[in-house]
Amino acid sequence: MRNLTAVSLAFAATFATDTPAQPAASATALIQKLAGEWSGALGYKDYQSEELFELPVKTTIRNIPDGVTQIRESEFDEGAKQPPVWIMTATIFERDGAQLTYAGFRKGRDVELRKQQIRLERYAGPTNWTIVYSERGLDGDSQSDIRITETRDGDSLKEVKEVRPLNDAKAAWTFRNQTVLKRVATK
Repeated sequence: MRNLTAVSLAFAATFATDTPAQPAASATALIQKLAGEWSGALGYKDYQSEELFELPVKTTIRNIPDGVTQIRESEFDEGAKQPPVWIMTATIFERDGAQLTYAGFRKGRDVELRKQQIRLERYAGPTNWTIVYSERGLDGDSQSDIRITETRDGDSLKEVKEVRPLNDAKAAWTFRNQTVLKRVATK
């Protein structure tokens, strides 16, 4: 009887159905799942009054069938007497999934070409995560470290851009702007 119990336990242990924890998806795969229509507001701080101002925004995100390119088109409403502002970015995800290159287009401005490092900071599921984009570049008139923290919670998406002077790791990150969106439709 003792041998039968040992064999039964060994057999049960071999075929146990404990499901291992699901690994986090790649940052690139999560970003690509943002395809669709979004609506919300761009918020930016007035540096004189410290007051937060918001502009309505509509964003369309499309994935190109090559699996590594994404297009974002955003329309910002600057008020009744102003024409809408359109900003379009074309992003390509690098093969290792830890970097992207994007080109930004806006009427009346030079084309922006930038590279960002991507890091999945938090993963609680395919629609509940935080990704951090980081780069060094020009912010206003100053060379800066730039960090964008993008957090998805279901059909809500929030991006917060912060900056700090280049080569001053002890300086505090300063809020620059934020975009808060709600999903309107999927693509």
